[in-house]
Amino acid sequence: MMQKTDRIIDKNEDLVYTIKEVAGLLKVNKNYVYALINKGLLRSTKLGCRKVTRKALIEFLEKNDGLDFDEILATKPDEGVQK
Repeated sequence: MMQKTDRIIDKNEDLVYTIKEVAGLLKVNKNYVYALINKGLLRSTKLGCRKVTRKALIEFLEKNDGLDFDEILATKPDEGVQK
């Protein structure tokens, strides 16, 4: 009999990725991934070191398909915000 977790977790796929692995998957450098995380664009979790779940990565890609992140990441946190 199959256990409930066997149906939820595909043992052939990773559940979490290191920043280096995410950078490799996205074909960018680690600093770019950290910038996405720091801007709140890519969710991450602290498990020993910073990691990104497969779910968060897929959601990020689906939500942001077609956007130009070079412009988004180039803006300073306070730009465009009026006080």
